[in-house]
Amino acid sequence: MTDSEDQHASLTAVAVDLPQVLPRTGAAHGLLLLGVSTGIAFTALAIAVGTHFPPAGTLDGSIHSWVILHRGPLNIDIARVLTWGGATIVTLPALIVIGALAPKGPRSAFSRLGSGFLLAGIASVGVYVGLVINSLMGGERPDPADWAGAASGPTFPSGHTTAATIFAACCVWAIAPRLRTRKQVVWLCIGAGAYAVVVGLTRVWLGVHWPTDVIGGWLFGVSWTALAASAALLAIRRRRR
Repeated sequence: MTDSEDQHASLTAVAVDLPQVLPRTGAAHGLLLLGVSTGIAFTALAIAVGTHFPPAGTLDGSIHSWVILHRGPLNIDIARVLTWGGATIVTLPALIVIGALAPKGPRSAFSRLGSGFLLAGIASVGVYVGLVINSLMGGERPDPADWAGAASGPTFPSGHTTAATIFAACCVWAIAPRLRTRKQVVWLCIGAGAYAVVVGLTRVWLGVHWPTDVIGGWLFGVSWTALAASAALLAIRRRRR
């Protein structure tokens, strides 16, 4: 076999393996509906946030004030550790590994890496789009005197929350096809949801984000991943016809 033929065979293997990390056929329209509905909710929240700055005196401000009064050294230290779950230097490499290990059966190293980089690439673009929206929205964070962790840039949506939510959703996307029962899939979704929720709450607890920033991160992360999964599945189904 020539080098060009070998390369073509490897690329074909990747094309065959990539659907293994995509959702099952029956989920396409449900994912599309989920992506559109959460996208609409995110847009509505972004409009509301953009017209109510600064948040002091609003529900955001009240929750922030309550957090500052009730947090202590121990729970702040715990939050500082857990918030790393939304750092891209953690989530993106992890998705490469998860995407590479997710496909069933024997696979070549090249095809497994292709699956891993596909999953991480979709997440990377989603995080980038979230950062673009963040830059366009602007908005001020809470008073730096209240911060118990590092932060920078505008406030809406929360970047850590967005990255953690996309990571969690992509884990469900990759791992669910390997599970045998609906109960296992439900527990996977619960675990992934808990992961995204905890990371988001740490951003509020550390005083670096308003609650609506975190809600925006959750909504955008779910919308992005659901729409990406739906589009990928529909494209594969169309190609197979």
